[in-house]
Amino acid sequence: MGRTSAAHEGYGWSQFSLAATMTRNDEYDARSEAKAAWSVVVVYEDTAGREQAVDFCDQLVKRFWARFEFEVSWWSFSLLQKEHVAMEAAEKAARADLVILSSLRQEDLPVPVKGWIESWLSRRGDREGILAGLMGPGAVGSGLEAPKHLYLRQVAHRGAMDYLTQVPQDISRSIPESPDLYTTRAAQVTNVLNEILHQQAPPPVLT
Repeated sequence: MGRTSAAHEGYGWSQFSLAATMTRNDEYDARSEAKAAWSVVVVYEDTAGREQAVDFCDQLVKRFWARFEFEVSWWSFSLLQKEHVAMEAAEKAARADLVILSSLRQEDLPVPVKGWIESWLSRRGDREGILAGLMGPGAVGSGLEAPKHLYLRQVAHRGAMDYLTQVPQDISRSIPESPDLYTTRAAQVTNVLNEILHQQAPPPVLT
């Protein structure tokens, strides 16, 4: 049976998702034992980003509930500023089948969030998966991708993950990679992480 955890903040899913994953009849419960389990990590910037992610997860469940069971954890950008929470979220992301990052603002991703992404990317080992970037309309409004879209595409490429911006038509299990490719990926991530850690966050804008 599907589950959703709110990761310290108590944020849940819509009524449809909860019904779809938690209150099916006995026949559904019996069949769910044989379903493939998918681990999903959602990271969102604010309330609007969370609502966008909720909509994405609703569509995901509607499309695949008959074949897959989803266990979802939720983490806000602000929560990731707490070291122990960031470490827990990184552990889950390193093992997740799907990582969703939702941010509607046009600004680039904050440096701490990029650092968090890099912290789990090198630890995924031979696990492939999906990285979904949910951005606002302005991210592609001019025909040019926003910096955060470009960054997430690069992350997906370095992590041998598929990059999506909408619910996929199909999802399937991944094929393990070779140890050599894993070593190369880890080296790439280490270099990028070092660059991010040496960046200085922009000063706050006084209003």
